[in-house]
Amino acid sequence: MVAQLGPQELERWRNADWRTRLAAWWEGYDLSRLPRIPNAAPPPGTPARPVPHPVEAVGAGAPRDAGPVAAEAVASDLDRLALMQLDRHGEPVWSPARSEGAQLLWGQDMVGPSGPHWMVEQMRSFGLNPSKSVLDLSAGLGGTARALVESCDTWVTGLEPSPLLARLAMDRSKTLGMSKKAPVAHYDPEHFNQAGTFDLVMADRIVHRVRDKELFLDRAGECIKPKGGIVLFDYVIDGAPGSWDAWNGWRDEEPMEVYPWTATRMADELTQRNLDLRISEDLTQLHRRHVIDRVRGLADALAAAAVPAGPVLAALKRELALWWARLRVLGSGLRFVRYVAMKPA
Repeated sequence: MVAQLGPQELERWRNADWRTRLAAWWEGYDLSRLPRIPNAAPPPGTPARPVPHPVEAVGAGAPRDAGPVAAEAVASDLDRLALMQLDRHGEPVWSPARSEGAQLLWGQDMVGPSGPHWMVEQMRSFGLNPSKSVLDLSAGLGGTARALVESCDTWVTGLEPSPLLARLAMDRSKTLGMSKKAPVAHYDPEHFNQAGTFDLVMADRIVHRVRDKELFLDRAGECIKPKGGIVLFDYVIDGAPGSWDAWNGWRDEEPMEVYPWTATRMADELTQRNLDLRISEDLTQLHRRHVIDRVRGLADALAAAAVPAGPVLAALKRELALWWARLRVLGSGLRFVRYVAMKPA
């Protein structure tokens, strides 16, 4: 693509810093083929520009004033938790570096494009208040759970498939004084046991990753109180893929195997569990816009941050590659749908 660039574009990419190189990679440019121009010497008397220090990837569990021994102990514990969930290549699905890279892309305490304020608005119709309780089956770093507590003063129990993210989320809740109203714990969606009963059960992009979906939905249904509800945001199959290369590329890029149902199958399975399906809404285009807007805003987020450590940048590049593969099939064989169902009295 470099040969197609005009003089202005060439000037934009020459002498690129790490932020610009990351943006160029996302846009598909190979900067290694561009000759670098030596930087002009600054005018006499110009003060030297300080070099920012890299971010230390020791995780949320380490106090800022912790000594090196304490920081190393926390880092070692987080690495151990990361090794408890490996992808198909034997690498951790989530690492401390990936959690930091994801937050650079999606915002503090978030690991996906559905921002906490948007998620809170999706739950407004359930009338959450201090007397009600919520079960979040996709807690991530706990950002949505804590946003619901702050906005609705309700009680949220978070469950997260990643042992590492669950630990980081719980540490964050403790730091913010929300360990009782927004606790987060690890669970295995494939062996999901009933976790009490709740006025609302929610899950964002979980069901398509579960092999035994019938059991998962059985257990989720048992967690709903009479007159309570369930909200699922998930990927479903929409006809034949527009490109089998893109479809297979997406499946290969996912860290774990995925098992999406069709939209009709998901709706039928909810109905079979004596749930009154109220909403089945295609949010594919909105989901795509959420992703693209966050990627476009990444440059600003990076400009406001210290230079991330090498592992964080590598993890961020991996995160962008994963979402690029998803974008290629969203709306072309895959849809993102919201399901809202109620449990009769």
